[in-house]
Amino acid sequence: MEKLRLTSHIKDIELKNKMYKVIDKANSCLKNYDIKATEFLNPFEVKNAIDILNSESDLKYKVDGGYKNAERQLIYIFPYYIEEEDIESDLRAIQIEGNFKFKSISHRDYLGALLNLGIKREKIGDILIHENFCQVVVSEDICDFIIINLDKVSRNKVKVKEITVKDIIQSEQNFKEISFTVSSLRVDSIISGVYNLSRNESVKLIKGERVHIDYEKIISPSREIKSNSLISVRGYGRAIVEVGDLTKKGRTKVKAKIIL
Repeated sequence: MEKLRLTSHIKDIELKNKMYKVIDKANSCLKNYDIKATEFLNPFEVKNAIDILNSESDLKYKVDGGYKNAERQLIYIFPYYIEEEDIESDLRAIQIEGNFKFKSISHRDYLGALLNLGIKREKIGDILIHENFCQVVVSEDICDFIIINLDKVSRNKVKVKEITVKDIIQSEQNFKEISFTVSSLRVDSIISGVYNLSRNESVKLIKGERVHIDYEKIISPSREIKSNSLISVRGYGRAIVEVGDLTKKGRTKVKAKIIL
């Protein structure tokens, strides 16, 4: 599989490099007739990887995040003659428990604690937060390391144990809803409304490559937002945007559900 040809349409260097790694895995399967797995990918990266893998008829693939509707998933790549049901998942899951009565622990806190151990983000799948514990899907090669070394999350002592993927409990997302109007559906305008920023501040965030729409990195402030898009701004959080009707003055009503 030719890297340059298959990724010529991708402008984002980070995404292109990740797809190079996927192609390397695919070429290894074609050469050695073995099974390879990518690291964890977000939905936009998974979509791009699948588009590439579909171009090679001698390969098959299986997407797995540990549980149904997982956000971050990896892809098993294997020769065409192997059946998908014969591919065994090597994903593992851990549960982090602690007494969090006096402080609310966020997704960022859990992720930060894991990354502070020197673990790459690509080794960590979904983080599912509950009241006094959270569950994390991880690569097999780092599971035991986390269990042995993770003892604090945001200054709170924690205990870590392994669970089966069947024990994973999907968490419900909590939202803060806000409403505002915009003169256009440009991404800089929407970000300004969602996060109460000036237009100039929004443009700086976009130019600084800190904004993703439906997991795709956005570098143009003029990109228009569609209803039910997921906006992610590094340092500010994530929100789901719903586009409404026009006001009498011709502005567009917008509702945003900021994910807490």
